Amino acid sequence: MPYNRVEITRPKGINVDLSPYELPNDLFSDGKNVTFQNFRTQVSDGYKQVFTDTTVKPIFMQPWTDFLQEYWFYADEDSIFRTQGTTQLNVTRLSGAYNTTLNAGWTGANFNGALIMSNPNDEPQFFNVNTAKMEDLPAWPADTTCATVRPFKNYLIALNIVKSSVNFENMVKWSDSVDAGGVPQSWDEADPSTDAGENILADSEGRVIDGVALADTFYIYKSDSVWGMNFVGGKFIFNFRKVFNSGGALSQDCVVEFNGKHFVVGINDVYVHDGSSKKSVISNKFKSMLYGQISESSISNIKAVGDHTNKEIWIYFPNTKSLTGQANTAIVYNYEVDEWTQREIPELTHISVGTINPQEPDDWDDSDLSWDNSSKSWGGENYNPSITSLLIADYNNNKFYQGNETRTFDGASYTGSVERIGIDFGDDLGFKYINSVTPHFSGGGTVDIYIGTESKQGEGVTWSAPVSFEVGVDYKANFRASGRYIAIRFESTSDNLWALTGYTLEYTNKGIR
Repeated sequence: MPYNRVEITRPKGINVDLSPYELPNDLFSDGKNVTFQNFRTQVSDGYKQVFTDTTVKPIFMQPWTDFLQEYWFYADEDSIFRTQGTTQLNVTRLSGAYNTTLNAGWTGANFNGALIMSNPNDEPQFFNVNTAKMEDLPAWPADTTCATVRPFKNYLIALNIVKSSVNFENMVKWSDSVDAGGVPQSWDEADPSTDAGENILADSEGRVIDGVALADTFYIYKSDSVWGMNFVGGKFIFNFRKVFNSGGALSQDCVVEFNGKHFVVGINDVYVHDGSSKKSVISNKFKSMLYGQISESSISNIKAVGDHTNKEIWIYFPNTKSLTGQANTAIVYNYEVDEWTQREIPELTHISVGTINPQEPDDWDDSDLSWDNSSKSWGGENYNPSITSLLIADYNNNKFYQGNETRTFDGASYTGSVERIGIDFGDDLGFKYINSVTPHFSGGGTVDIYIGTESKQGEGVTWSAPVSFEVGVDYKANFRASGRYIAIRFESTSDNLWALTGYTLEYTNKGIR
């Protein structure tokens, strides 16, 4: 009897929300530690420790440069330190310790060459290069705090203001304008000689969560809506308009700019907008998984970060099993293929993006990655003196890790896998006998291939023993398995450098039972 052959080309993502029995063949129904860059399925890179151990347990990091040296500033609940990788310098303000918490956290930004950091319980801070200490922003009003401070054009924007213990959670406050190289010298909205001002966004009940610039608009994210803030000059300085009546942002640092758009983790959806229209990028893909696992007590610790080298945006968060409030789960959106995957992560408090100066040469000639399978940008020179990458904060162990680097989790091997269940070849009545799998691999290494079967939906997959497939040597993997619904799994340890562009299932029909 001749065999039927069904080829699945360029599987491009994982979908855990919809029934696997209804998915198109080019989607996997589960997986971990894989990426889909360049429309190929491959094991994701791991992470390794960089820099010496931190002096305090980091809950936030912010890169900064004086244009002579790259630095990272990091903070715990009551202090701030600066490091260039080997030396830890205490730059905490001279007036005393800070008063934030793990859940309240910090935010930061670079403005006109100055480092700005803020938390909801203390005066906003800037780094004074002359004293090598953090200091209160000049002329910041007394008895006033804010949820965060963000830059926009030549202004600093403070959001969700507390004055004399009264919370104006809908207030937006902006500084006087400032020339390049400085920080604002006035926040006095009553002084007509300055541009400083404030406004209440009272048209919706939600509180102001965060704000991020996009082109010529500063978008203010409330818990129930999105507003636009535009410079108009004159008496009013800025005008305000409601852009979207829904969406908002779930917590601070849940907005990432990419390709002239904002990616936003909202209160009940993850969406992308360009200022005029928005669309969900997670609905019927990972939405139920994400919002079903969020720990209500740790909502403020849900964050997003862009890894634009790999055209990915990470959402990392503490799920309902987290006992510490630290993030222990990550899902990753690839905006090139418009699909999702998931990654294993250590317990962590923050991920930032910036320049990481290695202590040893990044020598492509000595790398174990192949040109075809590397996710890095390969250049012409052998030495790359600085790398822009993810920096991960390990609060428990006082460590920083460089993300998407090496093929281990800080020295420990890990497993990457994808699987698809519920394949019926358009026939949900007949049984099929699987004869072989012909995977389309590039790269090298060994991959374990499994075939699974079910006689009815939801019965539970019975998996075969794995067939070890050596990439570049073997042609196909042979099986003897039959069922009404077919499943397939590809799995390997992290030191195998393969990329899967598709596979062909060879089968015969066994009739209806």
